[in-house]
Amino acid sequence: MIQKIHIWLRSWIMSATLSVVATNYVYSQATDQINVKGQVTNEAGEGLKGVSIMIKGAKNGVQTDANGHYTIRASRTATLVFTYIGFNNQEIKVNPSGVNDVKLSGNNVLDQVVVVGYGTAKKKDLTGGLAVVGKEQLSMVSTSNLMDRLVGQVAGFSITTGEAAPGASQTLLIRGENSISANNSPLIILDGIPYSGSLADIDPNNVENLSILKDASASAIYGSRAANGVILIQTKRGALGRAQVNYKGLIGMAEPMQRINVMGPNEYIRFQQDIARIRQGYTGALLDPIAGDIISVTERGNYAKGITNNWQDYVFRKAMTMDHQLSISGGTENTKYMAALAALDQEGVVYNSKLSRLNITTNVDQTFNKWLTTGVGLQYTRKSDGGITPNLEHAIKQSPYGSYKDESGKYVPEPMEYSLIVNPMRNVNAIQDRYNNNFFLSGYANILLPVEGLSLRSNFGYNYRNGFTGTYYGRNTFEGRDQGTQAGGSASINNSNYNDYTWENLLKYERQIGDHRFDVTGLFSMQKTKSWSTAQSGAGFVTDDTEYFMIGSASRLVSNSASLSESAMLSYMGRINYAYKGKYLLTLTGRTDGASVFGINNKYAFFPVAAAAWQIGEERFLKDNAKWLDMLKIRLSYGANGNQAITPYRTLDRLYSNVKYIWGDDGTAVTTAYLAGDGVGNPNLKWETTYSTNLGLDFQLFNNRLGGTIDAYLSKTKDLLMTRTVPIMNGYNRIWDNIGATQNKGIEVTLNSANVKGENFQWNTTAVFSLNRDKIVELRGDGIDDIANNWFIGQPLRVFYDYKMIGVWQNGETITVDGAAPGAAKLYDRDGNGKIEASDRVVIGSKNPRYTASLANRFSYKNFYASALVTGVFDVWRDDHMANLGAWTFGITNYVHDANYWTPENPNATIVSPGYLNPLGHGYYKKVSYVQVKNITFGYKLPHKIAKKIGVNGIDINASVNNLNTISNIREVLNYDNTWMASYPTARSYMFGLNVNF
Repeated sequence: MIQKIHIWLRSWIMSATLSVVATNYVYSQATDQINVKGQVTNEAGEGLKGVSIMIKGAKNGVQTDANGHYTIRASRTATLVFTYIGFNNQEIKVNPSGVNDVKLSGNNVLDQVVVVGYGTAKKKDLTGGLAVVGKEQLSMVSTSNLMDRLVGQVAGFSITTGEAAPGASQTLLIRGENSISANNSPLIILDGIPYSGSLADIDPNNVENLSILKDASASAIYGSRAANGVILIQTKRGALGRAQVNYKGLIGMAEPMQRINVMGPNEYIRFQQDIARIRQGYTGALLDPIAGDIISVTERGNYAKGITNNWQDYVFRKAMTMDHQLSISGGTENTKYMAALAALDQEGVVYNSKLSRLNITTNVDQTFNKWLTTGVGLQYTRKSDGGITPNLEHAIKQSPYGSYKDESGKYVPEPMEYSLIVNPMRNVNAIQDRYNNNFFLSGYANILLPVEGLSLRSNFGYNYRNGFTGTYYGRNTFEGRDQGTQAGGSASINNSNYNDYTWENLLKYERQIGDHRFDVTGLFSMQKTKSWSTAQSGAGFVTDDTEYFMIGSASRLVSNSASLSESAMLSYMGRINYAYKGKYLLTLTGRTDGASVFGINNKYAFFPVAAAAWQIGEERFLKDNAKWLDMLKIRLSYGANGNQAITPYRTLDRLYSNVKYIWGDDGTAVTTAYLAGDGVGNPNLKWETTYSTNLGLDFQLFNNRLGGTIDAYLSKTKDLLMTRTVPIMNGYNRIWDNIGATQNKGIEVTLNSANVKGENFQWNTTAVFSLNRDKIVELRGDGIDDIANNWFIGQPLRVFYDYKMIGVWQNGETITVDGAAPGAAKLYDRDGNGKIEASDRVVIGSKNPRYTASLANRFSYKNFYASALVTGVFDVWRDDHMANLGAWTFGITNYVHDANYWTPENPNATIVSPGYLNPLGHGYYKKVSYVQVKNITFGYKLPHKIAKKIGVNGIDINASVNNLNTISNIREVLNYDNTWMASYPTARSYMFGLNVNF
């Protein structure tokens, strides 16, 4: 019996012990924290940055890094919640091994949240025409200029780099030009605030995304200047999760993409001989380079000694670029932050050109409670790009036998003893300091009011910019040399300042009632701008040591000037968005703007817009029968937008005071004021208004393997702001007025395809096509063209109007025009009267291209990736400078290598004879097309396991080349975006990049 009790007692104790141990084990499993790691990818296996990972039932969470990797402390029994905009949320139980790799799925194309005017919206709910530029497109081109990264990538968005110098501003057009005289630039909104600074000041690494608002509905909410479209730029902000430190670095070398291929020494001599024998009739010894008179004395000396110079070697160079950015971001549920410091040091490919830029960016968002959230963003840019650059035209046209430097090492002022084409380097030793500071502040307060769906948001923005340029030409420059008894040295100082502030208040109400969803937005906005400048200059200094700092000691040519300009705007706006069952969408917008630049009679204007969209792909007759159709939406919009982009005070009479008069024989010159020919104001000036219609189609096919957007638009602009010519008997001959009308129409196509979606290999393509046609509908109401300004009713806004060259007159040919000779330009005789006169001039063609296109391809294989971007501009009329032989050479300078110009021995030439003097002064024109290999990039993302071993979360290494080559029917230009052959050249750059996440 005792033994049985002992056995029972031992069994009970053992069972109890085991129960306690098991309980403790289970409890420890539930409460012990472990490191859970993994990678979050999309369906294509690409890592997703910024995915939020939360522990279900808890408040703490983290975000994935640039490669989609994450680490979080969680219990073994916890459930992780993965959320990412545009993807389906996922809940995953923690894997006991501590490794949780997750693949998110969902229609990230349709559900993508995009930035629109004063808010956000899902892409599938949009009624207006806009294009969204995300991180993928922004990272395709490895340059330090934001707009360079977008060239050719957005349908209907034209970016022209007329001057390719580092830091230079570009010309931006959305859907072409509407205005003849007023500004056609789009409105730029930076973090919700109108921004009038240079986009070259913005660090592209700080930009999260851009939205290009193109049609009236998308841009109407901004009213003012929205007739030219709107560019919304959103900078990066903090996100929930632990602090993430990121370093981005670029180092590279640049060179001119191409040079002008001019004649070498022997070819140049033959060319000068052709000029002399055809133009002057020289023969025999007169054509000898030394005994004759075909080149200058200096050239003859260098010819005899065999001394030659390649002038483009002096003005062009290989240039280095270094760009570094260090950023930190993160946050809790209440406080999110992002800060970045970037430094760019970029040499230009032209001697003395450069850009140094420092960017400091900080964004902080603070949630105080359930009803109040505030945020503030600060951006500061310090930019320096001073330096006197050589004259490129003079370098290109210089004789290979011209003298570069004299025996003392100084630049020879006139290498060919010719004052029109001088030494391109003769002023490069001047001192020039140029600095620009840009401070931009944006802030908001978002308040949820005690009514369901009602909120109030207040935005405030302030921008202050100043610029300083100090230039001194010392005695080691031609401009600052001593001249006889006059002391040398020339100095100038320019100071410019600008500030503006914007304050906006928005009241928004959102509700969902059954199948009906709507939101109503009301806005009150005010904006004020002020710019002022001062300038000083003088010449004649005792010493060069003081440079421009002692400008007050100048002995002669002293001048001072100052200017001031102010403007203000006041606006009211209302917008209603309505959706029924998510299939039928309607947007109604109305905005009233008042601008101080207009007269007392017409300061305010009202701009209404209506837009509708139909998700036809959600209808049962398509949804049930077209399984290959993922989305099909039709959009239609019509409305008015305004343009007030004229300078202030055009409505007021303006006195000019830059003339001095002497009263009496012994009087002293004094400044006076007078009413100039264009100084009379027009108090009836009003808004230029563009009425636009847009028909759009959005689609996604074959499980989102193929998608895109097609838009067709028609815009009519009335009450054009332009200068009107009036009879001089009025006491003035020009006045600003609202006259004339233009029309703009076009088609835009964007196609995105996922060509290959393998587990390890992916290939995606984006194709963009834009076609735009503009024309002048009316000018001054009398049906008469304005020939002086090259404005013609029924023709494009920007055209070449000139005599049309149709060939070259040949020996033995019957010459039907008076005064013509073999080798001369054969000009079109419009009326056939045997004379070439002013009435024979015709419209040659438009200065804007008929269409543009681009093709972008992106590849990835495991951790390797590559991309290529090709852009094209087609059928744009340009000056044919190569054919304009006389203007190029002036009968004495260098010319293009292997040029097919006319001589008696070369009758089948395409270029006129060197003896042709062009008595009518006509130009030469050519329809040009060019395709540029904009960028090729190769990269490798280090595997996460290897990166962790060296103490970082991710490493991305890449190499790229920008502007690799251009294929065109013209060759002798430095920049295909510029009509002038000697403009600052496009640079080909070879870049190496490093991305490290800590």
